[in-house]
Parts: sequence; structure tokens; C-alpha cells
Amino acid sequence: MCAGCVGGSAQPPRDPHLGVKATFPAGWSVRWRPCRACADPRGIFEAASYRTAERGRGLVCSAVPNGEVVLSLDEVLPGPLGNQAPARGDYPPRPGSFRIGTLARLQVFEGCDAARSRLLRFRDSGRLLYAWAVFGAHPSREVRARAEAVLNSLRIAPLS
Repeated sequence: MCAGCVGGSAQPPRDPHLGVKATFPAGWSVRWRPCRACADPRGIFEAASYRTAERGRGLVCSAVPNGEVVLSLDEVLPGPLGNQAPARGDYPPRPGSFRIGTLARLQVFEGCDAARSRLLRFRDSGRLLYAWAVFGAHPSREVRARAEAVLNSLRIAPLS
């Protein structure tokens, strides 16, 4: 999620999904390009396993309902960051299968800790990406499996 984005891009891309495809379960709220003015990191999508009109900081920093999950996918574009860009090695190759694993209290945004969250950084098709999974209290195996299924459904095209 965009903690402090570097300012906007000159023109919106022709592809509103930025070369990314994903499959979401029925009933999920999904917002593609949640921060259109953000150039880096560039938000690709935010998705919640429940119906909501919240987005961005409000979606993650408000309490995620019990048993539910919020996923986000963002891309780091090293060019605009110059010498402050993260090292490519900080983003391992995409795993064969995503596993959310152990949840922890992590800072999703500055001043916004999420008690049950996981950050997944990875490279795919030459792109540096990261996904947040933020869970409400008592997430079931089923909701964790659905979140992993969304991540495993990702198809990332190279930037042209």
C-alpha cells in the first residue's frame, strides 16, 4: 500500500490493470488502480473478501472484520526512486505457490499497524511487486486459502 507515494504520472496507462490479471472469488470488493496519482509505489489493486466502499488507508487501517481479509498488490518502479530504489535482491523470484504463513503485527502505512498481516515481496516478468494480506481476527483456513488462491491466480505481463 502506498505509504508516501511519489507524485503522479503524466498520462494514465492504456491498460487499467497494468498488465496484471487475477481471479477473485464472488462477493469480493475489488478496486483496480486504487491510487491513480501514485507513480511509485504504483497500486495495482486492493481487494476485500467482503463488500466495502473503503479504500486505501481506510481499508487497511480500519478494523478488517472478523474472519475476513484485505489483499493489495503494488509495484515498485525503481526509475523514479533513483538511488533510493530498493535492491532487486530484496524481491525474490515469484514462488511456485504463494503461502501466506505466519501473521504478524506489521506497519502497512506510516502510523498504521495491522495486527494480523503478511508482506510478500517478489519479482515476476522483470517487475518488482509486493502484496499485503491483512486479516481480521480469527481468520479461518478457508479465508486464508482463498487469499492464497487470489495470489496464485496472478498473471503478470512484462512492462512494454
